[in-house]
Amino acid sequence: MLSRVLLLTMLPRPPGAYNVGRMEMPDLADLIWLFEDEPSSEHEDMAWPVGLQSFRLRRGAREVLFSLDPTSGEAYVTMYEAGEETMSIGRLRRLESLTVEKRDEYEGLVLHFTSDALEPLRVQTRPAIRLSWDVMPLGVW
Repeated sequence: MLSRVLLLTMLPRPPGAYNVGRMEMPDLADLIWLFEDEPSSEHEDMAWPVGLQSFRLRRGAREVLFSLDPTSGEAYVTMYEAGEETMSIGRLRRLESLTVEKRDEYEGLVLHFTSDALEPLRVQTRPAIRLSWDVMPLGVW
């Protein structure tokens, strides 16, 4: 694991990306652009990147709440439809990187995990809010 962490810090980073702890992530300005929202915290004395920070985006009746603790590398995704919570994925850990994707009319955030056994989780923010995650079976029970 240590060699993987060292390797990550030696890889060239795309413009605007930086490492917080062991997770590579886009600049705050890129996340604000993507979610059209400033990060907020439950604790007023905690400013980016300290503590759990949340971004909220609404398109029509659908809304996404993306929360991230940059120092611990944990993320949470909650989806709402007409103000009612429809889905929540909490405490996503062992994130390797976050990347902002923009192509044609598509915009979104991709969460990459350190394990090759987990596919990236994708939060689409434009043209509509959607979540996709192809979860592979963990083994035979």
